This record gives sequence, C-alpha cells and structure tokens, in this order.
Amino acid sequence: MSKLKFNGAQHQLMLVDRQGKVVGTWTAYNNIDSHATIQPHIPDGTYAVVDTARPHPHAADPNGPYGSYGIVRFNVPGHVGVGVHSGRANARHLPGPQHPTMGCIRTSDAAMKSIKDFMAGDPLTMIVISGNSQSSAHAGHARLGVAHVHP
Repeated sequence: MSKLKFNGAQHQLMLVDRQGKVVGTWTAYNNIDSHATIQPHIPDGTYAVVDTARPHPHAADPNGPYGSYGIVRFNVPGHVGVGVHSGRANARHLPGPQHPTMGCIRTSDAAMKSIKDFMAGDPLTMIVISGNSQSSAHAGHARLGVAHVHP
C-alpha cells in the first residue's frame, strides 16, 4: 500500500509506493483560509486515507475549488472532508497550490492526475504530515515550485 507525505516547511507533497520508493514529488500548500474551522493548519501526524483507490469526485475544473481530479480525503479528528486536491489554477490571489483552502492541502492538477492514476493500482493507506506550522503554511508565496516525477 502506498502513502502520501506532505512537508509543510518545504511545501512538498510526495507519493511513495509500497516498497518505499518515491514515485512523484510536487509543490503543495496547507494555506488555510481565515474562515476555515481547522486553524491554523493540519497538525503534524499520520492520518488514515478515506479514498484509497480513487479520489472522491467533484466537478472537473482546473479553476474550481477541487481541480480536475477530485479530492483524496483523510481522517483529521474533528474535521470532516479534509484532503488533498488541486484547483484555483488561475485565481487572481495566490493561484494554484498556494491558493487558500478550508483546511485541505492544495497541489496541482498534474500532481492529482499522477496520484489518481497511481492509486488505482496501488491503494493509498495514509498521509504523513510533517514540518507543518502556521508560519510554514504562509511562507514561500513568492517561490515557485517545480513538479517532477521520478523514473
């Protein structure tokens, strides 16, 4: 079973296969809107994934709230519906992964497509959150991340 790893300080989301090999690494943020019920960020820890074989579907739209490939939800105690998704690719304020969410981790459509395709053959079991703090969630807005997939 595979897992996701999110490092808030590095703004990095990794997909790791069942053998522990990094399959892909992408830019991601846990930049939470001030109106969200989870504040100020998702606490560091290991969380069970709800959508193990495919993302929970939403209307496919790269500029919509969840992007083109849905959301991979995970269990954060006291906060239903928290997950990893894309969306808001062309928002005026902090477009793409940096755009604030209501508690989720936002990444790119390219990342979500890779994760969706991979988890169909190697289900996700958990997400490990580390280095996630309020300052890391908002740091690096001017920095642009580069997505890449490992061979």
